[in-house]
Amino acid sequence: MPDEKAFVRSILSIVGDDYATSPEGFYIDGLRPSLIARPGSEEEVQECLRVCAEHKATVVPAGQMTWLESGNPMHSIELMLSLERMRRIVDYSPPDLTATVESGLKLTEFNEMTLAERQWLPLDPPGLSSSSLGAVVSCNSSGPLRLGFGSPRDYVIGMNLVHADGATSKSGGRVAKNVAGYDMNKLYVGSYGTLAIITQITFKLRPVPDFSSTLLISSSQTRNLFELASNNAGSELQPASVVLTHQLPESIGICAQEDALLIRFIDNEAAVRAQVDKVISTADRSQDVSILSQLQADVLWPAVADLSQRKTLVKVSVPISAVRTFFEEIIRSVSDCIASVDLGTGIIRLALDDTDVSVIELIKRFRDSVAKVDGTVVIERAPLEVRRSVDSWGELRSTAALMKAIKAAFDPQSLLNPGKFVLGL
Repeated sequence: MPDEKAFVRSILSIVGDDYATSPEGFYIDGLRPSLIARPGSEEEVQECLRVCAEHKATVVPAGQMTWLESGNPMHSIELMLSLERMRRIVDYSPPDLTATVESGLKLTEFNEMTLAERQWLPLDPPGLSSSSLGAVVSCNSSGPLRLGFGSPRDYVIGMNLVHADGATSKSGGRVAKNVAGYDMNKLYVGSYGTLAIITQITFKLRPVPDFSSTLLISSSQTRNLFELASNNAGSELQPASVVLTHQLPESIGICAQEDALLIRFIDNEAAVRAQVDKVISTADRSQDVSILSQLQADVLWPAVADLSQRKTLVKVSVPISAVRTFFEEIIRSVSDCIASVDLGTGIIRLALDDTDVSVIELIKRFRDSVAKVDGTVVIERAPLEVRRSVDSWGELRSTAALMKAIKAAFDPQSLLNPGKFVLGL
């Protein structure tokens, strides 16, 4: 920036000295921001972005300051703008099953509050314990509950937004049935903070089910687990999660270092017990079936979402019919990996500790392979050198021009998370 001192003074005058810090030793993608600011209101976010637009200063929106190394390497960072102070519940209407909250509120805190009304937001993304609602929505982040309950995109019905020039707008509303027209919410959900900063979100909620149960099925032959899952997929069963795990960390203590099929049902007690009995009756003698206690399930499912703290996390998405083929190819290619395979959605997530060079080669090979079935390979987290060598999202083909046009229209100076998203946008 031409005048960094003037920029810093302007931001301090908005948020106050107590809520802005000079980040000594703090780097993202090898870049050090001039300031980390924590605004306390939408108005302060607005004023901060007006100052950034005036100084042409780049902005990294954040919630709890986690997962900042995801996506492509950014081109520059002048201001880290954390919404962690913005944690209010603006409006909650239990009869309507809707709630409006500020983006810095954690998902776990929100569900603790709505549990008193027997309602919840049924999302379980990686990093659940520290995930802010704004980050979950911005990344459209989901976990093993996705099969039965969907992704954040299915629950957002309204937003308050602050744009790169400081202007504000709203999309959707505060009721589940909005007027006809374009659903602009879907444009911002999953845009990784590159189009606008989401300050408030209105969600539709679900009633909390009465009962849940998790089956753990192991076998010396992984193909038997795929066959069991496939047989049950064609039945009347309605599982919330169907996940095959591969070599979970030993620290979990459940199905560690072996392949296991996890099937979870969430419904009223009679329906859950009937479905559990149905699965058990279809298992053969070569398969060891056990019903986990609630405590065991509460430990295992977050571990399945998080996988591990290994250096690299990769998400492979393929048609459900191709999941087994690509999982077997992955295991042949990478003997020492931790994996979860969502057999109901076609999502395979891998945790790797290989060298940067071998990871780059693997990602390129997997992308060539899954392209044959219109699949994708996304780098969720990786060292900087890996993300410098291969795009985190891969080739967009026919949608590339559209994505560039949207970014140019919403953020013409490329101030919001510059370079992070697809195509380096």
